[in-house]
Amino acid sequence: MLHEKDLRDNLLSAEPLSPQRQQRFREELAQIVEPRLSRGYRLYYIVTLCCAVSGLPGAACGIAFDAPHRRIWALSLLAFTALAGWILHILRRGAEPLSAMQGMSKAMAGISVVVAGSLIYHGLQRPSLAGILWAMLGVLLFLLTSSINQWNRVIMAERTMREHLLRVEYRLAELATRETPIKP
Repeated sequence: MLHEKDLRDNLLSAEPLSPQRQQRFREELAQIVEPRLSRGYRLYYIVTLCCAVSGLPGAACGIAFDAPHRRIWALSLLAFTALAGWILHILRRGAEPLSAMQGMSKAMAGISVVVAGSLIYHGLQRPSLAGILWAMLGVLLFLLTSSINQWNRVIMAERTMREHLLRVEYRLAELATRETPIKP
């Protein structure tokens, strides 16, 4: 597989593109790899940011006044802060960092396996209705993160395919503009 990739790259870079085509290629490639946020996505991220920020005071009050559940409130405060920071990062860039999000998706799928496994183990050690419900919640979390991970992989494969097609299109356009006499 590595040899095929090297061969393909060598064939595509055998004759360089003209500077104008190289510039257009880079611009289109940047649009494929990290597309700009559309108005709908921007609105989605703004609403999510507002929700995360509105959860911060509640979690802080929970830490201060709910002593028996202080660890859960601290975890919630940490999660809301991380979510708000990540969304601010995305909104400032104006694009989703897809490679970082793909890595986080893989990590979340792995973490959800551990969480689901521990909830199932805990439910088996002390069987109760609450234990079963928590185990089912862990399995649901795992299924959700796994489906998100699979969807992200499909999106990345599509973008990679579009990138390779764009390379071939530009290579063909460059070769078509050159005059090559055909000898019979």
